[in-house]
Amino acid sequence: MSPQPFRHIPVEFAIVLVLSVMALSGLLTAQATISAGPLPLHDVRTIYIAPSSDDFVQVLKARIEKWGAVIVTGQVEEADAILTCQTQSRIVPAKVVVRVIDAQVQLVDRHTQRLIWSTKKSTSWGDRLADDIIDQLKKDRERSIHNY
Repeated sequence: MSPQPFRHIPVEFAIVLVLSVMALSGLLTAQATISAGPLPLHDVRTIYIAPSSDDFVQVLKARIEKWGAVIVTGQVEEADAILTCQTQSRIVPAKVVVRVIDAQVQLVDRHTQRLIWSTKKSTSWGDRLADDIIDQLKKDRERSIHNY
């Protein structure tokens, strides 16, 4: 048989044809990777809390553990997501000097490094701030379930 009949086949078609035959014969395996975005908030089951010298992070960790909807793990490899918290204190002049704490909390997908959830809250009471953050997380997680 002469190779003449294949002369008129476009190169792109020949490549697709060869790859298709290889895939069907099992010589070529492909893995589809879908990067549609970060893990949905309602699918986060385990959280690693990034180390911090800030005592507020420990208060926040205790609130998350008390909530019980997610597990806090000490190993980043075991976590679905990584939680970071940055706080800043400021003095606000009033009738009485008030110390206000600002907190920026972010939850990032461990695998994609994409943001899953974040909030920024401020209050003059550290314990109330942790409660406000967890309340927001609960609401947003519930909303994530219903919007899915």
